[in-house]
Amino acid sequence: MHCPPGLEVRPTSAKVRQAFFNILGTRIVRSSFLDVFAGSGLIGFEALSRGAARVVFVEEAANQGKAILKTIDMFATDPDGMGEAQLISGDFRRVLERLKGSKFDLIFADPPYKLRYGSLILELVEKLGLLTEGGLVVIEHFRDDVLPENSPGGNLNKSDYRLYGQTALTFFCRRQSSQ
Repeated sequence: MHCPPGLEVRPTSAKVRQAFFNILGTRIVRSSFLDVFAGSGLIGFEALSRGAARVVFVEEAANQGKAILKTIDMFATDPDGMGEAQLISGDFRRVLERLKGSKFDLIFADPPYKLRYGSLILELVEKLGLLTEGGLVVIEHFRDDVLPENSPGGNLNKSDYRLYGQTALTFFCRRQSSQ
């Protein structure tokens, strides 16, 4: 996997990454996965390696995007035929707007902790209808950044919260519509 040099990328720790994928279990298989603030792409590529059918990486930084593209190219030549991978470069707000109409089973967002974008991400995912029924949005954030119990419209409900040192993972599930 390619990763640009320097301190711009703060990859999810191995401990948190392993816990995240253990919690998801087989839910990842054949899923459509959105990796927001992808950085090195580590989470999205692990999702592919665990059987995700499609991963869309969202990354604003050009050098990180180039590294993700190099790794996508590397996987494209893999005879094992991993799932589809796509990079969309740009500010996450604009990219999510462009994705309106797309549906994802799993959305992982790891924004820079100091920006506290967790609530905004929930709001956008809900407003743009990016999550399938029963799908999950998982936000990695600083433990002191308390996220709401529900999204503004009430369709995304906190279903789990895990703490790993200073890092927290908060899981939100899209409510199934009653018909």
